[in-house]
Amino acid sequence: MISELRVATVAVSDLERSVAFYRDVFGYVAGPEVAVGGPEIERAWRMPAGLTGRTVVLGPEGATTGLVRLVSFDAPGDRIWGDYSRAQDYGHYALNIRVDDVRATVHRLREAGGRAKSEPTRWTVTPELAAWDSLSYDPDGVILDVFELEARDGSPLAEYDGSPSELQTVAVHVGDARAAMGFYGALGFEPMYDQVIEGMEAFFRLPPGTSLHNINMYMPGGTMNGRVEIAQYVGFPGRDQRDRAVPPNTGLLSVSLETDDLPATAGLLAAHGAVPVCDPVELDVPPYGPAAVQTFLGRDGELLEFYRRR
Repeated sequence: MISELRVATVAVSDLERSVAFYRDVFGYVAGPEVAVGGPEIERAWRMPAGLTGRTVVLGPEGATTGLVRLVSFDAPGDRIWGDYSRAQDYGHYALNIRVDDVRATVHRLREAGGRAKSEPTRWTVTPELAAWDSLSYDPDGVILDVFELEARDGSPLAEYDGSPSELQTVAVHVGDARAAMGFYGALGFEPMYDQVIEGMEAFFRLPPGTSLHNINMYMPGGTMNGRVEIAQYVGFPGRDQRDRAVPPNTGLLSVSLETDDLPATAGLLAAHGAVPVCDPVELDVPPYGPAAVQTFLGRDGELLEFYRRR
């Protein structure tokens, strides 16, 4: 068994500022602050020797999946994506959060120290689903896709309590959307929709004529949150960010998934092109507590952390 995306780890330059931002904008609740460091986590997270940090996990009250793990390190770093002048490059790049009023949320976001990238724009996802979608930046320049859905009866996303959600998806830029779908499909994810979107260059700030191949994948049998959103800019190739998405650089570092059989999962990943970063290590890092942890680089250089609780 492999889970949906349980945690997204985001490196920030100021932990207290970022905790306040996600609390004030989305109403997220923060867990206790915990120190991170040592040889095991250095291997799993590709941290320089001797680097230490502090981490806090946030999410909606009572949430156990789709959580945000903020971590600040004791040395400065660069922004992984810089000024996003190379938006076509590959790797994890956005946190997607559902809200009931996108304009009010974007207003709160700006007041809390974030900034807008693209104003709310309506687009049709499927015949049963439309979205008012916006792109913004958190205080460290991480892209937040904040959206309001219009979901008809029969859509898997029709049920919604109106509060800001856990991470609905973590978006990953890829070089080949079909190949990425095959990779995540091998882990058990299934496509919720698969479409090529035309005419959104202004919203995404892409060169004229660039289309977006967008595949949204979920893990059956549980929550519809913690999905993988695959994005390929068709005709606008890039390069992967594996050498930049490392501590102490700021931005999206990794996503975490739970497994009940770490050796079997490692074999499955290897068979589908993932590269192990380290052998299994023993870690006790929020929110999952003591666990055997192993990390891998996916097809497009994205860091995937798999853990089995003790």
